[in-house]
Amino acid sequence: MIWKRIHISCITLLLLFFVIQQSSAQQRRFKAGPVFGFNAAQILGDDIGGYNKLGIQGGLRAIAVLQDRMDLSFEILYSQRGSYCKCPLGDIRINLQYIEVPFVFSFKDWLHEEEGYYRVQASAGVSYGRLLDANASGSMHDDLTENFNTNDFGFTGGVDYFANQHLGFGVRWSKSFNLLYNKDKHDPGRNSLRGFFLSFRAAYIF
Repeated sequence: MIWKRIHISCITLLLLFFVIQQSSAQQRRFKAGPVFGFNAAQILGDDIGGYNKLGIQGGLRAIAVLQDRMDLSFEILYSQRGSYCKCPLGDIRINLQYIEVPFVFSFKDWLHEEEGYYRVQASAGVSYGRLLDANASGSMHDDLTENFNTNDFGFTGGVDYFANQHLGFGVRWSKSFNLLYNKDKHDPGRNSLRGFFLSFRAAYIF
């Protein structure tokens, strides 16, 4: 069931990519391209610290050019998050898989005058994520993953540097507004959980 959802999302990404590419061929107010990178994640409330849970992030970015220095973009991403600790008494893992859709406003600066593109951009926006799968081992929440919130709403912000008009590298910080696990709804004896993560990404814009 999980892989079926991922396959459907991948097909949606490809269709969206080709539609926007056709539009981009006619006018440059719309752009698109692939995004790929990795997450370094952790969870507030799991009694461990550090951005130690690594996972992949990848998908498609679509961009609407609002003004010369301003863009509005959205992405459809497969994103792995959670938390991890290699502890003396045994490893602790919370593995989360999401389909994530960020909506981001970007402001660009540092114009490359000869080639006509901006080298840097700062971005901020909101994101919606749908939990595809969750499992845990060694944590205080191993038996509670079925009660994890399947909907994730959060803030995301970051910066990108463009090596040329097509290829960019960036970092984002994201944090959930809502709880992944709410102890008041399920078990007051366990901690509530809230996710946040760093993303290190590369993007190619056609």
